[in-house]
Amino acid sequence: MEQIITNNTNSSLNELRFSALINATANVLFRATPDWKIIAEFNHHQEAKNEGWNYLVSEWIEKYVFEDDRMFVANAINKTLESQSKYELEYRIIRADGSIGWVLARAVPVLNDKGELIEWFGSTTDTTYSRQNRDDLKAAYEFSDKQKRVYEAITRNTPDLMYVFDLDYRFTYANEALLEMWGKSWNEAIGKGLIENGYEAWHAEMHEREIDTVKTTGKPVRGEVSFPHAVMGRRTYDYIFTPIFNDEGVVEAVAGTTRDISEIREQDQRKNDFIGMVSHELKTPLTSLLAYQQLLSTQVLKFSDQAISKAVDQSIKQIRKMTTLITGFLSLSRLESGKLIIEKNHFQLEKLFEEIREEVAILHPNHNFTFCQDENYKINADYLKIYQVIMNLISNAVKYSALGTEIKILTKITDDGLIIEVVDEGVGIFKEEIPKLFNRFYRASSNNLISGFGIGLFLCKQIVTGHGGKIWVESELDKGSTFKFTIPNLK
Repeated sequence: MEQIITNNTNSSLNELRFSALINATANVLFRATPDWKIIAEFNHHQEAKNEGWNYLVSEWIEKYVFEDDRMFVANAINKTLESQSKYELEYRIIRADGSIGWVLARAVPVLNDKGELIEWFGSTTDTTYSRQNRDDLKAAYEFSDKQKRVYEAITRNTPDLMYVFDLDYRFTYANEALLEMWGKSWNEAIGKGLIENGYEAWHAEMHEREIDTVKTTGKPVRGEVSFPHAVMGRRTYDYIFTPIFNDEGVVEAVAGTTRDISEIREQDQRKNDFIGMVSHELKTPLTSLLAYQQLLSTQVLKFSDQAISKAVDQSIKQIRKMTTLITGFLSLSRLESGKLIIEKNHFQLEKLFEEIREEVAILHPNHNFTFCQDENYKINADYLKIYQVIMNLISNAVKYSALGTEIKILTKITDDGLIIEVVDEGVGIFKEEIPKLFNRFYRASSNNLISGFGIGLFLCKQIVTGHGGKIWVESELDKGSTFKFTIPNLK
């Protein structure tokens, strides 16, 4: 090694250039004896031409190379010595602070004029951070690839239709179930628009509007639609479009999931047909029975038997309740079959209230009813269905109010039309249950001891919205509830 260093007799200018070069690089330069036993590392802080080389003791592999990589480095050096070819190797080292780092070492053989190997000249580069980044990137890629395989397995094996639109309404993804429904391959469908994939014009326009809505609002859109299947014919589907946001929170695509609900709808239709048939068949004899009971009631009045008179009145009351219940089921059946028709006619509100007064006096004699209206409004609505709404609300008020309490039926005119209110002094409703009250078959937690099927308020909402109005409730526990609904366009 002494000879190696003393033989370095470059000119002063070359020495300066060389020093500037190595000071400008992050690499560590080294020189090694032909057998790699001793290595000299160049010290950037020493300016003397020979004093810049620091000697490292022998057995540097054992001292500075990480234990698990020592055999690997030794074998690589032996192969290099045999071939006297270029050396390049990345391995782990033990840093001065005891931590483990990575270096990339490169060296070339230096030969004299006779072609004899006199030394090795090379450099080492600290690759710890780049190696860590590389490992992190590899791990992230492997994780992403694993997740991709999982998602593809899910989307491939689900019967649901799954897809993604770009903001120009083109499909950028479609799972196998959707491709099968179209009867197309991936290359035939992806990158194409709705009409190109077989959607009817009205259907494509509807989805394009919904995609625009999701893009603008950043909120999901849900719907139901019929669409031809390539194998099974026309089917009914429930679908939802959801936004995909970029890092800035801007919608960059729209994901969709569609489920075939044809069988569910067919079962619903059979159920509704059955309920409608049974309700109709039961209502006819009940109507006749009520007529006979009312006739009997008029005959009983000619006698002084209070027991018989009371029994007849009670039977009439029960028949009316059963008729109301069956009417509700029949209305529900018609509603779900799309046959609930609003037939508007002009009538005086006082006429409707008078009929309701007579009815509640018979059905609910143990409550006090107050009807308050500023004037006798003339409204344009479906008489029987508005009657049904008010009677349903009164029936609920009776169920949840103590005997002898007051129930008020109020009216007032606003810019939205006529508002009708039913106010009770009952148990009230929990705040968290109010948004669910008008759902089909929903019954509040306080209903356990009170009979009912949870369809009354649902029907009320459908009838009111069918008139273009709205219905809501205001309630306070232990103080009572006020149900309100509007009837717009009185004229």
